Amino acid sequence: TSLMRYQPDLPKFLELAKEYRLVPIYRQLVGDTLTPVTAFRKIQEGDWSFLFESVIGGERLGRYSFLGSNPFMVFQAWDRRVRISLPSPSGRGARGEGETREQHHDDPLKLLEETLAEYHMPPMSGLPRFCGGAVGYAGYDTIRYVEQLDRPPLDDRELPDLCFAFYDRMVIFDHINKTLAVVAHAHVDPQDPERSYDDACRRVDELVERLQRKDAD
Repeated sequence: TSLMRYQPDLPKFLELAKEYRLVPIYRQLVGDTLTPVTAFRKIQEGDWSFLFESVIGGERLGRYSFLGSNPFMVFQAWDRRVRISLPSPSGRGARGEGETREQHHDDPLKLLEETLAEYHMPPMSGLPRFCGGAVGYAGYDTIRYVEQLDRPPLDDRELPDLCFAFYDRMVIFDHINKTLAVVAHAHVDPQDPERSYDDACRRVDELVERLQRKDAD
């Protein structure tokens, strides 16, 4: 059951769109009929999906559960070779057709930091600090980006040293308030911010519809 319509509303969004490239748009639902696992099964697409729990220290239950799938960008690096994949909107995920570009970079970790900075977003009332962004790992050998070490180990598995997927849609369970937020980030078009807002609202509704289906796909 929906507790509210889209937050922020359009006037507030237009203010934020003057300063930020990404703005979270969300609807809040009552979370009494879904668990994080059942919700994950409903929204999961392809290999690039995740479910995080915010358990800290000796807690048995964390306040939040974070779910995401269908990243809009994937950043990977093997030593100094960097690959950035931009799946097409109709085929997001690992197998989605879209643009892929590769380059050599002396410091892929710095390039990742610069890429993250391009997608700076505002804090949003009603949402935790993490409501979208990069999810992934930095392998042990990323130390070689900042330290001059001899004799690198044999790369017998060809796994990336850096691998991060960028998510602009998430489902967030708040176990204290018994609610969940369905979030989609508006990619702000300065020439037509209203259209960016409408597109994000549509993507929120698509996630809500999937969560409300009786059976997982």
